[in-house]
Amino acid sequence: MSKISEGPVKGLHHITLVTSSERVNRRFYTEVMGLRRVKLSVNQDDIFHRHLFYGDENGTSGSVITFFEWPHLPSGQVGLGSPHHLAYGVKNLEALHKWATWLRMNGLRVSGPHRVGDRASIYFRDPDGFLLELATSIDGDIDEVALREMFSEEVEVEGITQDMRLSVMDHASPLATNPALLEQFLSKTLGLKRLAKRENPHDSQAVILGFGSEDHDFLRYILKPSIRVGFVGTGSIHHIAVKVESDEDQKKIMKTLDSIGIRHSGIIDRFWFKSLYFRDPFGNLLEVATAGPGYAVDEPPEALGTRLILPPWLEPERKRIEEALRLLDEQFPAKWPPIYRPAPEKPEKVE
Repeated sequence: MSKISEGPVKGLHHITLVTSSERVNRRFYTEVMGLRRVKLSVNQDDIFHRHLFYGDENGTSGSVITFFEWPHLPSGQVGLGSPHHLAYGVKNLEALHKWATWLRMNGLRVSGPHRVGDRASIYFRDPDGFLLELATSIDGDIDEVALREMFSEEVEVEGITQDMRLSVMDHASPLATNPALLEQFLSKTLGLKRLAKRENPHDSQAVILGFGSEDHDFLRYILKPSIRVGFVGTGSIHHIAVKVESDEDQKKIMKTLDSIGIRHSGIIDRFWFKSLYFRDPFGNLLEVATAGPGYAVDEPPEALGTRLILPPWLEPERKRIEEALRLLDEQFPAKWPPIYRPAPEKPEKVE
């Protein structure tokens, strides 16, 4: 089996989840999380349901979280094939403290701070129940007791300040059972290295293996010998997309998948990028996406996300699509504010 040369995968491109309501989802991720909606479109494989994109001001690759709106689905179940959570990095401990206060002010039930290695994290759930983490690097002398004492006092926050702004996603956490098989697979298909092995402080029977490129482990698999099979539904990750800079790098990965007998989707033109999908040995759906041309290819940067955008081949269906979306909104009315589920006291414990 040939191994891809170093460096084709440059980190995360986007992570796609499932939501039950575009209107609730939009308010949460723009008003509470402070992200910008950078594209409003439809699922190209299911054109009568929305596809929502949020990110930084420019929709930079690696900052974007996307959602398929499928209100008819039940809640998903974390397990093999249904990843555990995703994390955004924040600037520093002071910003993380502000976030904890801001989220509680907005009615969220926050768990933490937790110390995991040289990082401090807080965890909370979005309106669909999906587990999110905000994390930052910390000084080695600060233990969890000191962290909790610091965070026990609320700080004054009137809104999302510049130092709180979320930019790139830090990592995603799928689940797996066999470390040797996982490392071999990610090395041969994506050229990723195992950069870290950590104890899981929330689950003594599990470890965390970090895979990535250069010095960033953006895939942090939670490993445990026995994990139940999960399923995708509302409030869960549908797939995790990693980024390559060029069509050529994407084609090299596809050839490698072919050479080792891994089934894949073939390269699909999504207009804003090109996609290649396949599953890891534990059922998690992965995507290799190109960096460009980007979300501003079909609307000016200042107007990103303000109206329904369709790729050219779907424009003839616009009237039917808009009518279907209108009926969807009538059938599933939005409720705001949502009732947030609490994040668990041991957020990364695997059942």
